[in-house]
Amino acid sequence: MNVDRTIKLKLELSEEDKETLRQTMNLSNRVFNEIAKYGFENHTCSKVSIHHATYYDIRGKYPELPCSILQGVRDAACEALKGVELKKLPRVKEFSGVRYNKRVCNVNLSKQIVTLASTKGRVKASFPIPEYYRQYLDWELRTSTLKYNKQQDTFYLHVTIRKQSPEPSGNEVLGIDRGIVNITVTSNNRFFNSKPIKNVRAKYAYLRAKLQGKGTRSAKKLLRKISGKEERFVTWVNHNISKEIVAMPFDVFAIEDLTSIRVQSRTKGVEFTRKLNNWSFYQLEQFLRYKAEAAGKSVITIDPRYTSQKCSNCGHIYKGNRKGNSFHCVKCGFQIHADLNAARNIAEIGKSNLGRQTVTLPNMTCDDAEACKGIDAEHSYNAPHLSAG
Repeated sequence: MNVDRTIKLKLELSEEDKETLRQTMNLSNRVFNEIAKYGFENHTCSKVSIHHATYYDIRGKYPELPCSILQGVRDAACEALKGVELKKLPRVKEFSGVRYNKRVCNVNLSKQIVTLASTKGRVKASFPIPEYYRQYLDWELRTSTLKYNKQQDTFYLHVTIRKQSPEPSGNEVLGIDRGIVNITVTSNNRFFNSKPIKNVRAKYAYLRAKLQGKGTRSAKKLLRKISGKEERFVTWVNHNISKEIVAMPFDVFAIEDLTSIRVQSRTKGVEFTRKLNNWSFYQLEQFLRYKAEAAGKSVITIDPRYTSQKCSNCGHIYKGNRKGNSFHCVKCGFQIHADLNAARNIAEIGKSNLGRQTVTLPNMTCDDAEACKGIDAEHSYNAPHLSAG
């Protein structure tokens, strides 16, 4: 199985080369819009059909645009048309990203040099390599996308790289329950508490409401600033949680399929629904998937029905078993933290989905019960405080 990553390189260019790349991006995006318009008007997203209909006309009209860039722009336009199912005309802006293939973009990560085709020949640029990126020096280079930050007057090259991942082996399953009170709880009794994130987000929600009420230019500027800080904080926490989970001695990670959770009607009020829909379930899942893939492990999704109501000890399903964070089975008297109970149920279903015989998880001992009382304090994930300043 192939593992793909995208690394972001900041290009160091002369003012003359910057102007050349700006002209190249401008022309490439103009050509994109012309090709997309043809495909939309003729109701086709076929690369072959669009190539025969537009290639020679565009080459004659814009001879300075390298043919390999033109082919990349054509492919991007066809994919955009296919993505919207030809229902609307896709358009790009003057400095939208431009796709480069290996023929028109030669990247040397070891020497930290790249050459890019342009309307005025090859443009050579250098870039710094962060220490974290050095692990990718022997990976295969794939396509690249040139992007331009107009506010910073800076060019970035987003390079896709690929490596063969280890073949998955083993079938030890870890169940993972995701929620609001705890970001994740795993079936091996690990709690990742979301209290730090909740505090940070509450602070940002207060600041947003206050700044939106003002509506001044400086207030809007500060809104953009704190929005970026909040997103980076949550991303950082999700990266660390997923990294720690993947490092656990398990081969398969079972999670609930939450694709429809946002459209279900909720009975706990608008505030609960707002928190639920703002939660980064999808991002955490994506981080978990690609980290597991690189480690030769896998992630499977299971049906989430009754995982919170079912007793992981005796299998009895009853809605009244769970009350808040506490789970007490009315049939066998088994008591446990509700999220940990759900995680154990997820692990059991995951084992069944792998074709193994369902195994009833062991009862919680007195020591386990005592540990669970303070489990939020002992096993919670404490993220550092993030200042809004």
